Amino acid sequence: MSSSNLSAATKTADGQLVSGRTRIVGIYYTCSNTASSFTLKNGTSGAATALVSITTPAAAGGYDIILPDLGILFDGGVYLDVNNAEVTSVTVFFYGGAAAA
Repeated sequence: MSSSNLSAATKTADGQLVSGRTRIVGIYYTCSNTASSFTLKNGTSGAATALVSITTPAAAGGYDIILPDLGILFDGGVYLDVNNAEVTSVTVFFYGGAAAA
């Protein structure tokens, strides 16, 4: 694994989560009791290529996803695209890059 420290970034709506080349190793999200979805895209805008798409359950709560092996490489940064307000927050745990403001 990388010799750098693990970092985290959180967003509650569409936007840049991480800038620069990074490797996502975990995801934590919260949602309401209505099924929805969100996508993590490789780049800096909603037009970027989707690398991870998650469909949320129709049950309110917080859910975590540990990505196996070395996680997923995003060489252009990580952009969060949420389907609607039913996804209340998304946190990614990553190596490399920097949390976007």
